[in-house]
Amino acid sequence: MGEVKSFCTKALSAAKLCTYCGRRLSVFGGRFDTKVKDFIVPLSKGGEDTPENTVASCKECQFLKGDYLNYALLPMSRTRLLGDIRRYLAEIRQLVGSRSSIVDLPSSRR
Repeated sequence: MGEVKSFCTKALSAAKLCTYCGRRLSVFGGRFDTKVKDFIVPLSKGGEDTPENTVASCKECQFLKGDYLNYALLPMSRTRLLGDIRRYLAEIRQLVGSRSSIVDLPSSRR
């Protein structure tokens, strides 16, 4: 168990790409491609703050994912959950349109 925890902690700090969309992660704050820690099983849905439950993602994917969790895939299989989240985010992006980022959405002020 200690080996898995150590590996997951190192992987999170060394991550250069978003786990969900594959976008290159920025080290600068305030942008949608900034690296953030995301919980595969959200804390609000009973997830734990453990290295096995965390991944590196961009702010946009973290925002779009919210507290999404497919209960049908529990008990947790990390590979299946990540695949399901990737499909979910792809569907959300398709609904939003062909914009490359949420930043590109038209503003409500006109």
